[in-house]
Amino acid sequence: MSIFQRSQQGFTLIELLTVVAIIGIMLSVSLPMSYNMYESYKASIKAQEVMIFVSSLRRDSFLYSEGKVLSSENDVITVDGKEKVFADTRLRIDSPIRFYKNGTTSGGLIKIYVGDQAYSLTIRAPLGDLFLERNDSA
Repeated sequence: MSIFQRSQQGFTLIELLTVVAIIGIMLSVSLPMSYNMYESYKASIKAQEVMIFVSSLRRDSFLYSEGKVLSSENDVITVDGKEKVFADTRLRIDSPIRFYKNGTTSGGLIKIYVGDQAYSLTIRAPLGDLFLERNDSA
């Protein structure tokens, strides 16, 4: 080995700084997208909670032979006049939705707002099929 040759062990400072800069750029792009996806996921879970509640309401009205009326006041859902609150969720029902003793329903639309996300829960008459879809704008 001559005096002018030396063995290279490890990375230079420039190489390390380049890798750190690349990782920083990748994180600055991916973190906001990941956060938005997480917020959207949380909102969809809350909308699904409303859908599960309506489904159980439909089931209970049939099992216990009790008619139920679903409406909303002040962005809160009411069942036979009693409020059912869902945290961080606003609900609107334009016309009351009835669940009859025989398991059928009048059908209707529930508008669900969670943060800046908007969903529509459609209840189809007469059997009460539920369809949840996300709206493009709140």
